[in-house]
Amino acid sequence: MITFIATIIVISVLVFVHEFGHFAMAKLGGVRVEKFSIGFPPTLFKRKIGETIYAIGAIPFGGYVKLAGENSEKDGSEPKPHDLNAKPIWIRASIMAAGPFMNIVFALFLFWVVLAFHGVGEVSGEPIVGGVVIDSPADSAGIIALDRMISLDGEPIDSWGDMADYVHARAGETLDFGIVRGDSEFVLAVVPVMHEVSTETGLASIGLVGIQPNIEFAAAGILAAVPGSFTMMWEILAMMGDFIGRLFSTGIQKGDIGGPLLIAKMAGMSAQAGWASFLFFMAALSVNLGLMNLLPFPVLDGGQLAFLAVEAIRRKPLSLKVRLAIQQVGMILILALMVYVTFNDVSLIFGN
Repeated sequence: MITFIATIIVISVLVFVHEFGHFAMAKLGGVRVEKFSIGFPPTLFKRKIGETIYAIGAIPFGGYVKLAGENSEKDGSEPKPHDLNAKPIWIRASIMAAGPFMNIVFALFLFWVVLAFHGVGEVSGEPIVGGVVIDSPADSAGIIALDRMISLDGEPIDSWGDMADYVHARAGETLDFGIVRGDSEFVLAVVPVMHEVSTETGLASIGLVGIQPNIEFAAAGILAAVPGSFTMMWEILAMMGDFIGRLFSTGIQKGDIGGPLLIAKMAGMSAQAGWASFLFFMAALSVNLGLMNLLPFPVLDGGQLAFLAVEAIRRKPLSLKVRLAIQQVGMILILALMVYVTFNDVSLIFGN
């Protein structure tokens, strides 16, 4: 149930933000908005306020803004002053770009909220257990989260790093961990298991017991969070840029992209991890949605911007027949991509 609710919230909020960008810019550009819908039919709720019908559809995975005059070319009618096709290219381009732009601005706001009121986790140097891997040697020995390590084989421990170095060098040996838990102090015997890990110099074999360091969070504050939110945004954009580069160079690899099933799983996991994790996931997804929509793909906002760019260069739009043909091909490719990512999701989630 948590996964279902979290998924609906994430999708609905991001769709609303995206479509509101188109809506607001259309209003500013003097274009009449005939309908603003979150979700697709069947319609659960609708109400007309002024010149616009506001609606909520039963299918939450999408939404749309219907603008006056969008179909005037198909109808063969002359565009009216408040119609989309009556406006200059720069206004139409602004309306198309406003949806992705709002997604990116919204993500920036969410990053700021997380940093200002929660903070980003930093690994504590204290020898305190933050988590224990299930069925690991530490788990079997009875070590639990928040245990403080005070000694190893009778020698005092001052830091997590000292403890880790000692364990890494003694795979297969029985180690006596001196532990403080609440008001109790005791010793537990643990045998590190050999694992191969990647290092800067290549693979290395080290001993591990299955414990994780404690993560500490410190809220940055309202002002200090501003530059940090831009840094977070830049890091997400850089990762997206790297993905897009690989998309056009090596193609899509398994695990590169996720569809509705994987988004639902991650939404549920982030919601269970706490509000900060949930908002961070929503922000990262909002950046992805905004940037992907700017790609020059026929059925995306970027595709419409590409049509407008061609119109600006040619000083006349492509014929309706050509645009429809391109959009139909784009729709077929989108459907094929949806099938692929859904299959990919099932493989990733169920491990096949």
